[in-house]
Parts: sequence; C-alpha cells; structure tokens
Amino acid sequence: MKEASTFKEILKQQIKKGDVAAVVNYDNYINLLLSIHKDSSETFNWDNFAGKPEPKLPLRLSVNQDIAEQAYKAYEPTVLDKMLGQSKKKLKDLMKNTEQAKRYDDLIYNAALKEFRAEHQNWEKIQFIAKGIKNEDPAAYQQAIEFFNPFQQLIQLGAKLRCESFSEYVIAHLNLHAEEIIPDYIVSQTEAGKVRKSQMPELKFNEICHHHVCACALRVGREIFALLPVKCVFVNAYSFLPERAGGVNEKQVILSVKFTRSELLKLNFNALSGPDHLAAFSHNMDFSINSGFLPTQPVTN
Repeated sequence: MKEASTFKEILKQQIKKGDVAAVVNYDNYINLLLSIHKDSSETFNWDNFAGKPEPKLPLRLSVNQDIAEQAYKAYEPTVLDKMLGQSKKKLKDLMKNTEQAKRYDDLIYNAALKEFRAEHQNWEKIQFIAKGIKNEDPAAYQQAIEFFNPFQQLIQLGAKLRCESFSEYVIAHLNLHAEEIIPDYIVSQTEAGKVRKSQMPELKFNEICHHHVCACALRVGREIFALLPVKCVFVNAYSFLPERAGGVNEKQVILSVKFTRSELLKLNFNALSGPDHLAAFSHNMDFSINSGFLPTQPVTN
C-alpha cells in the first residue's frame, strides 16, 4: 500500500499548505484508481526465453595491475632522485601501487562474478519455467507468477493476490482494501483559487469503489494472459463488508468473473470503464450505487 500511503501523506501536506497542486494530484490519483485496467505488461514470448544463451563466466582482467607493473618496470631514477635518496622510496611506492591495482582488479572481477552468479541463477530458473510452460505444467505457471510478479502496481495500491494454477486456467484471489485507498473526501479549487477539501458523498464513493474493483479484476486478467498461455482466468475479488447483524467486518467475495483469452484480447481498454467491460464475460456481482457491494458467489465454470 506504499503508493496509496505516500499519496495520502503528500496530499495532506499540500492541502494544509493550500497548494493548488493538491487538486491536480488528487484528480490524477483518482484517475489511476479508475483506469488501472488500461495498462498491462507486454506478452511474454516463452520461446525467446527458452532460446536465450547461457550467461558466460566473466574473465578476470588485470588492466590496472598491468599498467601499475609497467610503471614499476619502466621507472628509472632521475639525477635528483639519486641525490635526494628517493629511488628506493619511489620504487616502494610503485610496488605498493601495483598491489593496490591488483586488489582493485580483484574487486572488479568479484563484482562481475557476483552479477554473473545472479544472472545465471535467473537463467536456470527461467529455463526451467519455460520448459514447464511448454509442457503446460501448472507448477511452472505458479513459479512464473511468483518469479515475475506482474502485479506490482496493484500491490502498491493495497491489493494482495494469491493464484492457483491449472493446465488451462488460473484462479486469482484478489484481496482489495478500497475503503483504505479511496479518499472519503474531494479536493477542489474555489473560484477565488483556494484549495477546498470537502466530504465525498457516499454515492460518489460507492461509484469509485465499483469502478476500481472492476478495473483491478481486469488488470489481473490481462497480466496473467500476458504471462501465461492459459485459456481462462477466474478472478475472485474479496473485500471486508460490514455484517448486517453484528456490525463485524467479514471478508467476502464481491466480484467473481471468468475471463477468456480470445474475448479479453478483443477489448479496447481505452474506450470503456471497468464495469462496462465486464458485460462481455460471465460474472457475479451484487452492487448498487446506494448500498455498495453485497456478497456474491464465485463463478465456477
């Protein structure tokens, strides 16, 4: 929830100072919440990953040591050096420079070696995953999700995800905290140019929450299709809803949708909002602008 927390803190300070930039930042943040489905990672070409050559072990070069040794060997005492008895000291300093240059070359090599080991470990991991994906191995799908973690932007906005992988589909469990990341206020500018903070109407809050939840579900579907060659993605979105009887918050499914690759890839994500896009897919959602979300059942087929 880093991005949301940072936004709130910056906005709080800007409003306190009466900085008009608060209005622009507020509008940009709300737009991000509503349009997060419009971006996605590029589609992975697993054949390219599988054919990527193995990283080569770096060579240890002695560039700095060679230069220092050449200077040591080329040293010839001047007449002044001989008169002042500086020859031995200068030779000793040149030898010391040679040793230091060797240590510097060692540092450069060790850094390259460390980078190589990390790169080679990643290469081995990706080769293993790519082979598994080619064989439609659910374990490889799961490892790809964990290794590449394509949900970073959603996580920065407070979401938590857990995926279950199968040979032809993935079930994504998306935990959202819309009530924490969506401001319950509106920031605007008066005709006199002053920054104004006012309470957001409940209907407006519910509307933003509705659009954000749908946008997040779409983003999850897009990211999984970009990463994995599965045919379907089931997204179950959860949130805490007040229990009507005892007033205790309970985590409930508020949206469940089945995305198919062929249909999702046809969509123009810049043309419609999140809820409008869901009309093309089998989904369960009980939402009203007056009361917000109510619990629903997961889509299973």
